Amino acid sequence: MAYRKMREVEQAMLNWVKDGVRSKSDIDLIEDIGKFIADAKEDNRGGYRSGFNAVTTSQIRIAYGEITRLKMKFDDTSLMMLRPKLAYAAARANDKGGTYASLSEIIKLGVNAVSAMEQHQKQKAFNNLASVFEAILAYHKAYGGK
Repeated sequence: MAYRKMREVEQAMLNWVKDGVRSKSDIDLIEDIGKFIADAKEDNRGGYRSGFNAVTTSQIRIAYGEITRLKMKFDDTSLMMLRPKLAYAAARANDKGGTYASLSEIIKLGVNAVSAMEQHQKQKAFNNLASVFEAILAYHKAYGGK
């Protein structure tokens, strides 16, 4: 099952990359993405645990490691090479629930948005994308992601 709000994310990602996260509705959507990729299920103690289709930490590390490296030294080529890395990881994920494929698609939307920016705006746009990705991961963990 693909992420049900992907169309909403497509438009929001353009704004997030350009201007950063600016509103409660932005944070609510990011929280919903994190909850989705954790495949969050309520437990009997009022908290959450990850479900069978949750994205794993090792799967996240593929993208997060590259994004962290790019924050230190940004270059267009490495940014664009993130797309095939994500495609490879999605193919290997055995992703019956579509959670990793959805996360991969969301990150690709951000990569494409950064790539479309004017050269002098790309570093700031990439930093905005990195912040969004970090927020998604924070909510993934908060909702029981492992």
